[in-house]
Amino acid sequence: MQLQALSPILWTKNLQETISFYTIVLGFSSRSNFPNFASLYKDNTEIMVIVPTGKPSDNGFFPKPCLTGSIYIFMNDVDKFWEAVKDKATIKTSICDRQYLMRDFSIADNNGYEIVFGEDISKR
Repeated sequence: MQLQALSPILWTKNLQETISFYTIVLGFSSRSNFPNFASLYKDNTEIMVIVPTGKPSDNGFFPKPCLTGSIYIFMNDVDKFWEAVKDKATIKTSICDRQYLMRDFSIADNNGYEIVFGEDISKR
């Protein structure tokens, strides 16, 4: 038995806005568009987004997007990607070499989820 991939499913209130952010700002492509759902991918990375549905009696169901951590995407040429997105997205942390031997930066997507893009620098 072998795990093959990880693909988070993020909740959004505005599917089209989220698709636009990931495709225009981050260069992802969109596939598997169904009502209230899309699969966004770039190279070997996939993020699914969904507009959740709750019961009308659920007061406060999904008041806002919430993730208690961040999504870390490993990549090559992180500096090139930084240059491509730094003026198009809300920056959470600027690009920098980290003590954990990664060069990375993080942004907030249109929903406020923190996405980190990092490159392994352990062999420098």
